[in-house]
Amino acid sequence: MDWIDASAACALLGVKPQTLYAYVSRGQLRAEADSQDARRSLYFRPDVEALLRQNRRPRARSEVAEQAIRWGDPVLVTAISEVRDGMLWLRGRSVEACAETMTPEQMAAHLCGFDRLDLPDVPWSGEGGTPVGRAMQALAGAVGGAVPIADLGASERAAEAGRLISLVINALLGQAGGGALQARFAGAWGLDRGGEDEIRRALVLLSDHELNPSTFAVRIAASTGASLPAALLCGVATLSGPRHGGASALARAALEAALQGDLEAFLSARTGQSPYGFGHGHPLYPDGDPRARLLLERLPHDHPVRQAQRELARTLGLAPNVDTGLAALELGWGLPRDAGFTIFAAGRLAGWIAHALEQASSGAPIRPRARYAAE
Repeated sequence: MDWIDASAACALLGVKPQTLYAYVSRGQLRAEADSQDARRSLYFRPDVEALLRQNRRPRARSEVAEQAIRWGDPVLVTAISEVRDGMLWLRGRSVEACAETMTPEQMAAHLCGFDRLDLPDVPWSGEGGTPVGRAMQALAGAVGGAVPIADLGASERAAEAGRLISLVINALLGQAGGGALQARFAGAWGLDRGGEDEIRRALVLLSDHELNPSTFAVRIAASTGASLPAALLCGVATLSGPRHGGASALARAALEAALQGDLEAFLSARTGQSPYGFGHGHPLYPDGDPRARLLLERLPHDHPVRQAQRELARTLGLAPNVDTGLAALELGWGLPRDAGFTIFAAGRLAGWIAHALEQASSGAPIRPRARYAAE
């Protein structure tokens, strides 16, 4: 039998389901939906056996390190967030509990260890461009004259964090203003109280997620003694990639294809592309990304977007991740096409700042080794 289920594959390899899906995301193991049950995935037995042979041979230290940098074991110790038991925990609180009760400002204070976080009114005079372009322009302007994070006192860190969050969010939205963060979004996008609360929840849900690429970039910059705006600039630049913060755009395209009855053509045009790129599957959540669930469940069960998402999940045999959640939020509330990225970047500012402060306090530089391979 060429295809086996997850329990059989895990038994052969001696791994947990999380590791099994990590092999799939790396392209080391082929998987497909079970034709008898779309909720299950089947795994190509020859690939499993090849992995078994590979895992039984001794591995050099350099090879272990190389594998760890990509969906592997954590490479940094942090007290800010972790994924455990299928849930994201933010300084000891589940992201689900945080999303129910906290504002984005409270979430940022919680992650950064501040008693409170005040956001001043910050002018924004830039014009046009994309949200990512405006955010990078704002941060680049803030770098001049900024001091290293390690030179800031506790009160100065909180003040700088509040100022930069206010500045970047105004730049992302392309307008000046002050007040509560979700209210700024509601004003910019013409949302009622219900829509404003959905933005609040989304900003909290996106506030941090372990050592993702943009957070790692922020920590690398902070480890060199860079200023806080310089570290955040690295984060925004990294987030802009289509495999990170830009993934919600393709996730939206996938949902739109399902809504229009063009899903088969959409998937055929992307043969070989990982479903992770358009919002389904996540190596850290084999049973489903809780952030996606917490976003999707806010739409009525019979909403066309929910129906499209379920069709997509059945076809792929994978649960949605947060990018599909953001895409559904865009479509369900009629938000601009770049809203997913804007919400992602605005929410993640809290986590980036927390990680930058933690890394700067450690005083340790981040510097992996390279393994030379001739072309």
